[in-house]
Amino acid sequence: MSIQKGFLSTQLPPSIPKHRYVLGIIIGLCFAFSLYSLQYMARETLRLNSISEDDLWFLSDSEVNFYNLIFAFIAVIFGLSFCLAYWFDRPAKVFNLKTGRLRSIVHDQRFLNWYFLAWFSKVATVYGFLFGMASFGGFYMISLYPNFRHLFILVVIVLFLQVWNAILLTYRRKAYRWMFISLMIVSVLSFGLSKINLVNYRALNEKVIDQRLDVRYHLRLPKATAHKKASFRDMNRPVVYIVNPKENLTGPIEPILFLGKKECKLEELTNEIITLKNKLPQELQIWMPVFLKVDKKVPMSFVHTVTKNLALADIQNLGFIVIPADGIHDSRYYINHERTHLSKFNQSHFQFDYKNNLQKIETYSNKIEMHVLKGDYKVNSISVPKEELVNVLRSLIENNPDYGIAVNFDEDLTFDTYFEVISAINDAVFYLRNRESVEKYGMPFRALEESFLRDSQKAVLQKYPLRYIEIWPGEGNQFEKDIYPN
Repeated sequence: MSIQKGFLSTQLPPSIPKHRYVLGIIIGLCFAFSLYSLQYMARETLRLNSISEDDLWFLSDSEVNFYNLIFAFIAVIFGLSFCLAYWFDRPAKVFNLKTGRLRSIVHDQRFLNWYFLAWFSKVATVYGFLFGMASFGGFYMISLYPNFRHLFILVVIVLFLQVWNAILLTYRRKAYRWMFISLMIVSVLSFGLSKINLVNYRALNEKVIDQRLDVRYHLRLPKATAHKKASFRDMNRPVVYIVNPKENLTGPIEPILFLGKKECKLEELTNEIITLKNKLPQELQIWMPVFLKVDKKVPMSFVHTVTKNLALADIQNLGFIVIPADGIHDSRYYINHERTHLSKFNQSHFQFDYKNNLQKIETYSNKIEMHVLKGDYKVNSISVPKEELVNVLRSLIENNPDYGIAVNFDEDLTFDTYFEVISAINDAVFYLRNRESVEKYGMPFRALEESFLRDSQKAVLQKYPLRYIEIWPGEGNQFEKDIYPN
């Protein structure tokens, strides 16, 4: 077989035919739009799968715009790669250096396409798996935006440069001008494509999110340092919402009560809770907690009435849902999924002997008396700034652990003031327990609680018990009071 003349020439074949040029552009644009649509719908499908009882993977406008832009860049770059592969594809000729170089360009484009798709599909599968495993608010825990947005930008840069890798090696300086022009075209097309929303994502957000009571009524939960996580067994226990009507969040108006998503009249609450309790096994009914999401501006007089009705349903354990002061996730995760709460005994319950416990407070050698009025906190008749309340209580308890706290509340308080005091007492005791646990057992108190070292737990709890009683105007047994080693 004779060797063709000029087979060792470095000059590449002439320019691309016009019809092939136009057809390549059409193929690239069609592929870019198809890939963009696929990525967009995959994201929205993941959002649909994330819908729980009252939440979904919520995307703000800035997040949607960012993801759309990244999807568009990836799609347009792949469209460019397909276009270049079509332009440079030639019938193979043996012993021909020209077509060999062109084939290397085509192979480079195809390798990029399939290698990236294989890698991306694996990463997406792992992300989707983790997303599903953390179904209870997992999208708040593993969100990639904005903390990891630079990774997406780097992927786009690497993809674009890889498209031109073989072309730069073949055409050298001439190819840099083409690459710069293609960068401008890719950027313009990507920004334009990213403005196309295939579905109305706002409608999906509104349909699900607006059904949440915390959104509809602007529920504002308090923060706390001493908190607990609900056990898996208690994740489906009833949640009582106490909110203010959204048309007037500050005025003297009657709060609204919800049991789950259903609005509930105050006089019906007891029977509704009893009905829910009766669905549980007998051995679990006595320990069934009720979780409360109480807006910070709800009057405490109404909260007392609610807890009294819960006591009539034989509910001893209450859990006020809080946002952890040391939380690392979005606050919405704790509001809707984890049920982080401050646990307390329902002292409207008949098992709490108010008169006996009031007398018992006097027997402790370190009696601490607090008076709480609107904007005024007094500890042993000394005014204390709100910010120093935890430190003052901690110091008093540390000096003499044989303590008992009597907290005198004004009847016109709102829930946020009440909770600040109760939380401060819990925080002070929790700090001392944590320090004791670290010094003696080499682990934080929360880790000690989760361990099987029951004797060690008991020793810490006995040294720093939680002892306080709430004193309200009027008949004491009408209201909650709290004193028990926790």
